[in-house]
Amino acid sequence: MVSKQAVPRILFPRTIGQALEFHGAEPGAIFWAGGTGFARIAPRTGRRVELPKVVIALSLVEELARASRTESSLEIGATMSLDRLASIGRNALPPGLTDVLTGIGTRPLRCRATIGGNLASGSRQDDLPRGDLLPLLQLLDAKVEIRYLRERRGRRKPVATVKRIPLMVLDEESGLRRGDLMIRISIPTGTWNVGMAEKLPPLDAESPQLIFQAVARVEKNVLVDWRMVFWDGSGRILRDRDMEAALAGSPLPLPRRSADLLDQAVMRTVGGYGKTDRETAVCLARAFLRRAAG
Repeated sequence: MVSKQAVPRILFPRTIGQALEFHGAEPGAIFWAGGTGFARIAPRTGRRVELPKVVIALSLVEELARASRTESSLEIGATMSLDRLASIGRNALPPGLTDVLTGIGTRPLRCRATIGGNLASGSRQDDLPRGDLLPLLQLLDAKVEIRYLRERRGRRKPVATVKRIPLMVLDEESGLRRGDLMIRISIPTGTWNVGMAEKLPPLDAESPQLIFQAVARVEKNVLVDWRMVFWDGSGRILRDRDMEAALAGSPLPLPRRSADLLDQAVMRTVGGYGKTDRETAVCLARAFLRRAAG
């Protein structure tokens, strides 16, 4: 017997302010963009998807679906779809971002999934898998702009408040609070000129996935600065900052001693993986620095 579920009541704001007002009047409402997170939870947990009673659909808020570029950053509206963002072009996006975007699911999913939804699913407050964009955007020092209603003394109505938070800080804290609306993601540009992203499937049902993402700035065959992470798509993001600092300023290709230091550091970083995955991680790190060397 299939249980029936009431159809959610859907509200369609046309501005950010109106979306916040709707949530103020309906505190239990859920902001809704692509909705792909709800579709992913059922096969992952085996549970029936529980839809919210009230949905604030953001599809008519045009400001949230735009992207713009300033002298120092790329500003991406939180409801821009992953496919549309990827279509901006590899040369216009920070290194590695196109590879991550095109590696997420299938194209029909990317046409609906949004950048804000991908990041919000990593907020540790729900059962959804963490978004694939999270580690790379952390490496790129991305910030998120959030708006919410806050009570103020002497005001009859809550006041719309804005805060900009480094993505890394948002991930380390409890994530988005109920009523927080992610407006845009700001990614600094011009810092990095080499990037690489690889997502390898698990070797078997018991093995974790291996995801590798890295960025670097190379000038005249010198590794001026660089960052690298490994993770399994759900748990803690693995990064060795000491190793990054030790190799920064090295000539490329790496001298033998520096290459050995890299291998040892990667082995320690991914120590929780099996032997084959650890060796693969070393190969990925070497391949990235070969690419950086040109």
